[in-house]
Amino acid sequence: ATYRMYISYLEIYQNNGYDLLSREDTAQKLEDLPKVMLREDEEGNIHLRNLSVNMAQKAEDALNLLFLGDTNRAVAETPMNDASTRSHCMFILWVDSTKPD
Repeated sequence: ATYRMYISYLEIYQNNGYDLLSREDTAQKLEDLPKVMLREDEEGNIHLRNLSVNMAQKAEDALNLLFLGDTNRAVAETPMNDASTRSHCMFILWVDSTKPD
């Protein structure tokens, strides 16, 4: 069988979703990244619009995407923590397998 890994990285900050792996070169802060929107199709399935999907050939590629996304996270100082994220994230990894004929 042939396997492929796909990765997305979503941050939810102040009730907005952001694509942490966006290829926006001009993004200086989280709010500059494309907002990810929830959409429901006719069958009631939920889809994430504006969330990039990145292929990873090996585990090292997946880790590099995790580290890249982490650099785009919203971080602020709080009384208890110098680098609090104050958000929620989802690192989404799925594997597609294809059996040869």
